[in-house]
Amino acid sequence: MFGLKREKALVGLDIGSHAVKAVELRVRKKGKADFFEVARIGYEPLPHDAIVEGTIIDAAAVSETIRRLFDKSKIVNKDVVISISGNSVIIKRISLPAMEKDELTESIVWEAKHNIPYPYEETHVDYAILRPAAGADGQNLEILLVAAKKDKIAAYSGVVEQARKNLEAVEVDAFALTNALEVNYPDDFRDKITALLNVGASVTTIVICERGVPQLFRDLSIGGSYFIESIRKNFNVGPEDAEDMLRGAPSKAVPAYDLETLLGVNVKSLLEEVEKTFTFFEAEDKAQKKIEQIFLGGGLANLKNIAGSFEQKFGVKTILFDPFRTVFYNEKKLNPSYYQEMATFFGVATGLAIRQRGT
Repeated sequence: MFGLKREKALVGLDIGSHAVKAVELRVRKKGKADFFEVARIGYEPLPHDAIVEGTIIDAAAVSETIRRLFDKSKIVNKDVVISISGNSVIIKRISLPAMEKDELTESIVWEAKHNIPYPYEETHVDYAILRPAAGADGQNLEILLVAAKKDKIAAYSGVVEQARKNLEAVEVDAFALTNALEVNYPDDFRDKITALLNVGASVTTIVICERGVPQLFRDLSIGGSYFIESIRKNFNVGPEDAEDMLRGAPSKAVPAYDLETLLGVNVKSLLEEVEKTFTFFEAEDKAQKKIEQIFLGGGLANLKNIAGSFEQKFGVKTILFDPFRTVFYNEKKLNPSYYQEMATFFGVATGLAIRQRGT
């Protein structure tokens, strides 16, 4: 799950509610060190309402969008890894006594049945053993328990198969983002308590890592679509016009001040939801824990002044997350707009492409 080396390249395919993103990486050598290079990259918007709040409504449209993305981006590698998020995915951090593998498997099943708000038979369950934190006594195993509803996995797997791609693995957005954070900001990942927020179209995924150890993952049901719907309702405009206004396009019908005021209200709502997660994390145990660095990714990260709003709210340095910070991107061979203007959209796809095959 958080590995860097791979036997063979996979295409990280991020199927979002608004667009499909794909990244294929290759491993290069520089002296004795390995580094990643973007081999192919692409972005393709989805038809309106093809996916609504993470639920696939028009499978044919989604699969066609995937095919079109691969064709336009000249991605010939058909081996992909995808991820899912939202309320169909449950991630819990649990602690169990050290035990043999067979006993551990039985304990994981028991924990899953008692910690998942869905019938066990309707979910796929997996787990990962975390490396111990500094100073840990080694008596207990810290485990990430992951459960996802089978029907959601089947729906997303189905559109990949319809697009005639080979699905190698299904991840969750939070783990992909953790991969991207570790590779691109190794010092912050290792030495600080960091929070990475990926503000997507329908879901905001929060990843909190404490000095190299993932501690908390949470998906909030608020994202760019919430902002677009708010603009649409308040100013009586169509969804496309609302989306353009969110991106900063001027509108003759809506004064800039009124739009800025409404967006400020929406950002406040997002901040309040994020604050609940931060407060939960910082109060989780008696130790004094405070988030020391915030990274913002996803399409909404490019909203004017949003990073400053986070800094003002939490008193923590907040920067835009760059999934290509240590990943080489050749602007002479690839569309430079993905690197210069759209990097924040590719956190999940890049993290998926980093994923080690077979883990």
